[in-house]
Amino acid sequence: MKKYIYILIGGLILTATSCKKFLDLKPQDSYTENTFYVDEKGLQGGLISCYDALQTDSLYGNNLLTLGEIRGDNVTDNDPGSGAGVRNQIEVFAETSANNILSGSWQGHYKAIYRSNIILDRAPAIVMNETTKNQVIAQAKFIRALSYFNLTRLWGNVPLVTKVQKTEEARENSRSTPAQIYQQIISDLTDAATKLPVSWSDAQRGRATSYAASALLGKVYLYQKNYTMAASTLQPVVTAIYAGSTLATVPQTTTFPNALKTSKDVIFAVQYLSGGVKEFVNQDNRYRNNNNTNIINLPQSLFEAGDNRKALLAVTGTGGRPGKFNTPQVNNETSSDFPVLRCAEVLLMYAEALNEVAYGNPDAFTALNAVRTNAGITAKTPVMLTSQNAFRTALYLERRLELALEADRWFDIVRTNQMAAIFPGIPAFRSLYPVPQVEIDNVNKKDGWQNNGY
Repeated sequence: MKKYIYILIGGLILTATSCKKFLDLKPQDSYTENTFYVDEKGLQGGLISCYDALQTDSLYGNNLLTLGEIRGDNVTDNDPGSGAGVRNQIEVFAETSANNILSGSWQGHYKAIYRSNIILDRAPAIVMNETTKNQVIAQAKFIRALSYFNLTRLWGNVPLVTKVQKTEEARENSRSTPAQIYQQIISDLTDAATKLPVSWSDAQRGRATSYAASALLGKVYLYQKNYTMAASTLQPVVTAIYAGSTLATVPQTTTFPNALKTSKDVIFAVQYLSGGVKEFVNQDNRYRNNNNTNIINLPQSLFEAGDNRKALLAVTGTGGRPGKFNTPQVNNETSSDFPVLRCAEVLLMYAEALNEVAYGNPDAFTALNAVRTNAGITAKTPVMLTSQNAFRTALYLERRLELALEADRWFDIVRTNQMAAIFPGIPAFRSLYPVPQVEIDNVNKKDGWQNNGY
């Protein structure tokens, strides 16, 4: 929050003899929750802070890249001594509950949840346009749902906090199961999808939309293996994609991430802005391959001839970044947004859900091939993919190539039961991360707080 300093120039006294009122100057850096969230301006400012929480290095600015990609098989950390080795611990499955990447990510997600809970707590009492108020509430619910989705994917059982807590209350928290967490996520996203617009004006670009809420909800159902609900939830978004307008048409004439900030392929992204305004992301946090710190080791042989996604994973120049994040940098700052939900993923999720319901659905092939056509490669047919498992295998590969470096690879490995095959010898308990010890130290009842194996 900006601080305003008021200087009273000596001898200047403001009086009003007729009404005997004096100018009451109060420093604006003394705001509290009770004095800030009192009108629409305060509520909107608080909502921006929710989006801001997603930007931090604890989340999409850096750590989720480590937890979602370096942990997987697309990227290798080639600097084991960096940061006292905490990132390399995650690379080699040796992290402990003292790892500060884990504690930072845990706290970062709960910061986003805390800020969202403030909005949800204060919004009902604020006098403002009801449609606008509902949209503010829906955005806070979307951000809370996204945060909980990441938390339960990372740690499994986590505390479910849906209201603003005092310290004493927080110390009594216990962990909820993924089923309980998902129930809250589904409730938040279902409500958000009905209240958010399908698009925002250019001045409001970057806010969550109804398509974003539906896409994330479909993804949640996919993780729960509720394929029927996943397909039905995603179907309206897929229809909108095929129709174009506010979302990308297929095939597109350009490939992600050209013009990332304006690409219709991006349904929701965490946005950044360079130029000394404190809204940037460090260029090193976008897989900048300076001195081979991060090695992109996704086998090039996996790409078919003519696949235009292959070039996006190439590092451009000395100390450059892969094409997916190769935006100009100034003073080590870059404006590279982080894509969280894209049209291409919606199509792949839809195809996966339909195939899991029953093999041979032509709409599953249509959705899969829309992504492949956009990549410049030939369509798959039932003659090529003759069974549900064959389609499933092709779909998993397509996700790996299409979503590479977007912090989903590790979670895909876990949810599709590929961990034992890809990382033989790694114990199954490593599919979840250890709960940070600092969080366990802060609660009164510590039993049951640590994940098995740690």
